[in-house]
Amino acid sequence: MTPDPRALFQQQGYRYIPQALGKDVVQPVKAHVLNELKKQKIWSTGRSLSRRLEGVPVFQQVGKLGQWLRYPALQQQLAVPDLLASMREVAGVPLISAQDAQLLISLPHQSAWTLQGLNWHRDIAQSKLSAIPGIQAFVLLDDLSPHGGATLALAGSQRLQMPAGGMQSIARLIKDESDGTVVIDGVRLAILEMTGKAGDVYLMDMRVIHTPSINAGRNVRMMATMRYLTA
Repeated sequence: MTPDPRALFQQQGYRYIPQALGKDVVQPVKAHVLNELKKQKIWSTGRSLSRRLEGVPVFQQVGKLGQWLRYPALQQQLAVPDLLASMREVAGVPLISAQDAQLLISLPHQSAWTLQGLNWHRDIAQSKLSAIPGIQAFVLLDDLSPHGGATLALAGSQRLQMPAGGMQSIARLIKDESDGTVVIDGVRLAILEMTGKAGDVYLMDMRVIHTPSINAGRNVRMMATMRYLTA
């Protein structure tokens, strides 16, 4: 029997949709990012072209690149009807757009990949954990391999009432004391790395604890994100 998408989403806190968007949707954004990186003399053909980001902490670079490489009407490009329908399906309630879509870009060869020292966090206040506050979509604009800078999420953590439990589980997972999952307060948790092919989309409950990660790969990490709040 095929699992119910909403029930699975409620349990895991995310839904992975392979090839949710076609090449005609993501390819223009990818081409724009690569062209702007070259035009602004930031990166091209596998090498850095300037020192504009020298000394800027790795995860702050993502914010700067997102500002420098803006794609006009990005949300209109990515928020196709089928994807919005999938978001409403797992949310189970009407959704409204919270803000325009944002590019998530990180350059390659940042440093060795690690789970240490990352910025695990929730995007919402503790007071809003009782019900799903919204859905965040992560769109792969290009193929993304493991350790290539994908967003990481602690699957299942939307069911934790106290953030301390999530941080405790992350520490245990980093120490490899389990088979890749841990159980905290009766909730099974696992680290999800949002890798895949161009056009794949991850839908995430906004209560899920997540973090950017190191791009230790050879390619630019190209993703975009959109947030939709429950009405």
